Amino acid sequence: MGAPVKRRAGSSWRMAGYMLGRFLQVAGLMVTLVAATAFFGTPSTLAMLRMMLVGVVLFIPGWLLARLGQG
Repeated sequence: MGAPVKRRAGSSWRMAGYMLGRFLQVAGLMVTLVAATAFFGTPSTLAMLRMMLVGVVLFIPGWLLARLGQG
């Protein structure tokens, strides 16, 4: 067994940001998937695009948080 690993002071906040970022990424992808499948073959293209925009708005901050939490 190796020596115990010392954690940095801000590592718990960094991990929380990383987990929140991953959650937002998955939520954004799920919203986009639901938008693509729910509006498939319907004439309401504008509604589908708005819902996909919500997915993108969730995904991008999540991606940024996950990137910051890794470093």
